[in-house]
Amino acid sequence: MTGREPLADKTVVVTRPVAQAQNLLLSLKKFPVKIVHFPTIDIRSVEDPSVATRLFQNLATYDTVIFNSANAVHHAMLLIQKLQLTFSTQCIATLGPATQAALSQYGVPTDIVPETGFRSEDLLALEELQGQSILIVRGVGGREHLVAELRSRGARVDIAEVYRRVRPATRPALNLCTCPEKESAILIYSVESARNLWALCALDERRWVTRVALIAGSRRIGETATAIGFTKSPIIANNASDAAMLEALQTWARGSS
Repeated sequence: MTGREPLADKTVVVTRPVAQAQNLLLSLKKFPVKIVHFPTIDIRSVEDPSVATRLFQNLATYDTVIFNSANAVHHAMLLIQKLQLTFSTQCIATLGPATQAALSQYGVPTDIVPETGFRSEDLLALEELQGQSILIVRGVGGREHLVAELRSRGARVDIAEVYRRVRPATRPALNLCTCPEKESAILIYSVESARNLWALCALDERRWVTRVALIAGSRRIGETATAIGFTKSPIIANNASDAAMLEALQTWARGSS
């Protein structure tokens, strides 16, 4: 590498939950940046797993099981292993490689995963996604587009909600205003993360947030941030993967250097 590293002396605010942020935090440590981990979401098991448990007990009746996130995999497998169940003839689908990798940790092979994109639309575009009886494993209050579209195609769709996303009860002690505005960027991975960040910030921090670079994992996330009060035009990453967000971050850094 020649010349000055674009990320040198920059501050990067990472809003991912603790468990999901580890790979990105390790990647960022390779660069001369200040890293501020400011989790805006806590991941917890559902308070009442009885509905998901009942659906898993009928696992053999489904043609296809769709896991929408790595969190869905980990929390579902806790229940499935407790019930001493295994996947047999079901087609297993995921929304992206991180979820596929999570399944592989439990020895579950994935049959369908979009080659590009991490949205419901990318999975729905695949001809391989078939089946009249489908189980979607997700968090509480997940996006409804996948469910609605599959039902419009004539499929029977059940939903096993195995985890919930909550706003953290506590936040980092660091005041974000101590970070330099022009040299700072915030990474936002979800609509909920944008809303929680705004809610967790004090008034002076909200003013700071509106003046720094925002890297959003999708156009929908960027639009939500703008509607909340983020005034800078967000930089939209190709998707919300760590690699795509890091690439967008480096693009911003080169433009601001």
